[in-house]
Amino acid sequence: MELILRARRTYGVWRWRLRYWWLDTPAGRHAQLWAFALLVVATILQLVRIAVAAVVPPPPGTPRQAVYWWVVQLIILVVSAAISYAMRPKTEKPKPAAGEAPTVEDGQAVKHHFGTVWIEDEFILAWKVTGTVPIKSKGGKK
Repeated sequence: MELILRARRTYGVWRWRLRYWWLDTPAGRHAQLWAFALLVVATILQLVRIAVAAVVPPPPGTPRQAVYWWVVQLIILVVSAAISYAMRPKTEKPKPAAGEAPTVEDGQAVKHHFGTVWIEDEFILAWKVTGTVPIKSKGGKK
């Protein structure tokens, strides 16, 4: 009975991890890194298999044209990757937004609204001009 409960709990934990493995948890990050590493290793192994198959002479009686087509496809891949890299949209750095100060009238009374209501007019009690000041840190004690 204990073995069944342990297996059921392990199944539940791994099912949850597989379902929510992308969450920002250390275990999820490790799972992402391991999955990425396994995919990279599998890709490298497949590329090595393809390269070995292209280099090793084929047995007699098989057409030699397969190697040429493989090289042609590889060239097409490299050219299309270069074209897509050159044609990608260029992103511009965002410019800091300039805030427009609203007009504030001196002596205007503050209206009191109770509950959820729709207000037709705007009212600003005060306005403080804030600028962009870079954050500076010295890394030591203050």
